[in-house]
Amino acid sequence: MIGNDIVDLKHSASNWKRQRFLDKVFTKKEQFLVLSSENQHQMLWLLWSMKEAAYKVYVQQFGERFFNPKRLVCALISEAEGFVSINNVVYVTSSEITEDYVYTIANANCQKATNSSVIKTEIQLYHTQSSLLKQAFIESVSETTNIEPNVLNIKKTKQGVPQLFINSEISTLSFSLTHCGRFSGFVYC
Repeated sequence: MIGNDIVDLKHSASNWKRQRFLDKVFTKKEQFLVLSSENQHQMLWLLWSMKEAAYKVYVQQFGERFFNPKRLVCALISEAEGFVSINNVVYVTSSEITEDYVYTIANANCQKATNSSVIKTEIQLYHTQSSLLKQAFIESVSETTNIEPNVLNIKKTKQGVPQLFINSEISTLSFSLTHCGRFSGFVYC
């Protein structure tokens, strides 16, 4: 299973330095990572994207949704590699950090090669961006699997997890979609 999250650094909240926000979302160790970083804004959104990407995998895996960001505990191995623990479950993360965005992929047990793409979209309307992202994802899946795009369809489960259908049959493909501000991304394996 796989999850992803992207944060547009130019469109993300810049007033995050309120202590109440930090205390609600980040553990003391994570707050230290943010506050001791040369680029606090980037570090904050890196940790946020790690939590979001791992949360998507957790919901796929266990079907449990919750709002308790501190239940997701981040640790960094390097600037772009880390892991997130939720209870006793650990997800490996890999992040792409640019001056424009932070893009993180979390992986539970996806052993095959992953396909991932970040797309810049000038149209920031949520529904338009979502439609363009789904279209790009379906086109990519079609190209890598040689399945006609017109038979591919995305439907969400009751928990809000997107699933890919080929005709009316559910696919075993694991994937995740994300968008924020000017950027969208998909990943699948």
